[in-house]
Amino acid sequence: MFGDMDYDNWKDSVDCKAIGFWNLHSALPSQMDFFIMLASASSLVGLRGQANYNAGNTYEDTLAKYRLSKGEKAVPLDLGAMVDDGVLSENTWLLDRVLTYGSLEPINCETYLAILDYYCNLSLPLLSLTQSQAAIGIRAGGGSGPETIDYSRSPVLYPLILQNNRQAEPMGGTDQANYRDMIMTSASLDEAGGIAAQAVDNKLAKSFSIMQDNTSIDRNKPLQVYGVDSLLAMELRNWIVKEFMAGIAVFETHGVSTLETLSRLVTGRTSIKHDRWTVWGYGKED
Repeated sequence: MFGDMDYDNWKDSVDCKAIGFWNLHSALPSQMDFFIMLASASSLVGLRGQANYNAGNTYEDTLAKYRLSKGEKAVPLDLGAMVDDGVLSENTWLLDRVLTYGSLEPINCETYLAILDYYCNLSLPLLSLTQSQAAIGIRAGGGSGPETIDYSRSPVLYPLILQNNRQAEPMGGTDQANYRDMIMTSASLDEAGGIAAQAVDNKLAKSFSIMQDNTSIDRNKPLQVYGVDSLLAMELRNWIVKEFMAGIAVFETHGVSTLETLSRLVTGRTSIKHDRWTVWGYGKED
């Protein structure tokens, strides 16, 4: 861990990459056909037990952007776990530990050579700054081990969770049909509100992966307590609009908003409600 690391351990690991690649950048002529740096996906997923290694790889990512901004070719190969060559292939305990993190996919030499073959292509144009990192071997669902970061907290990695969830959901959206049917057949506004609350609870737990197993949301606590940040609020709002055909603003799914208040907004604004419903808390149902 970073807090337990002495300066020499930090410096030894970082310098071999930072100083080494800067020396290559400075010594090599301009307009190289390619400038490829072997890095690691740890710079993205953040293995907490290897802060010095992460920092060195992050330097490579930044150096690539710097070179590209100057019109020079560069790309860091942010690879997953190389399983059939190098230190992991020689240390089965370390290999098992890295794969147990859950955020890195195994990479073999055949894949690595194929990646090199692609980026050594002389006709490959200069990469854009948004394409400056070749990240291969990151598990879309995120890591579950204690040394991996929470993807839902990372603006860079969070879209991988959403993509993984969309790919896992059946075509046509079974939840969409079920929840709409349940709303349509509910006998009261209270019942519809409970359905909406349960739907959001399930969405946060199963699709957004911010809840622990066998737990549910306290309907009277702010959603931000459960990790609903601005990025997640946007995705939640888009899902509510599609699922319940209800006009909800992003700020209404973020901040101090609770599951209770959100469910009231959904049932009060959905276009699939019964005509006999009244606004929640005002008057009695017919």
